[in-house]
Amino acid sequence: MLENFLPHAMLKAKPNLELRIRTLKKDWATVYDMLSGKENNNFSWDEHRQMVVAEDAVRNSYISSHKAADQFRHRSFPYYDQLTSIYAKDRATEKDAQIAADIVEEIDVEDMNVFATQLQSLKPNQDGSTFSKKKKKISDGSEKISTSIIDAAMLLGENIRTVGLELSRSIA
Repeated sequence: MLENFLPHAMLKAKPNLELRIRTLKKDWATVYDMLSGKENNNFSWDEHRQMVVAEDAVRNSYISSHKAADQFRHRSFPYYDQLTSIYAKDRATEKDAQIAADIVEEIDVEDMNVFATQLQSLKPNQDGSTFSKKKKKISDGSEKISTSIIDAAMLLGENIRTVGLELSRSIA
């Protein structure tokens, strides 16, 4: 569609839209942090002008440690309310909040612990026999099923890790 309106601009809609969305999200996060940060209670939102307001001393102090906030010194951000309704639910501000990569790492550790436990149960007994009497009673069919379940769990764990990494990259 973008090519129809601007045929000689050689613009592709998808990359330009993705870049615009990333820029809006980054700008929103900057304004959101200014307004909702724990040590930033001196900032307020002017509904009429659609911009962040604060005393110059407060703003200068904040900008000295947050360079991205400088662009909103005299600039309005009319999309703040709409973007807040979209992104605020996903924004974790608590000290105990976890990012997707941490969650995936915990899942991987749990998977490794389960796998190690399963391997431990398959180790030979002290008398040299390969399996305990209970294990000998298990038929070959159930061993194949348990192997299939372990393989499926490992594959699922890998897929969850991949999705988690992609999710954390898209959020960043």
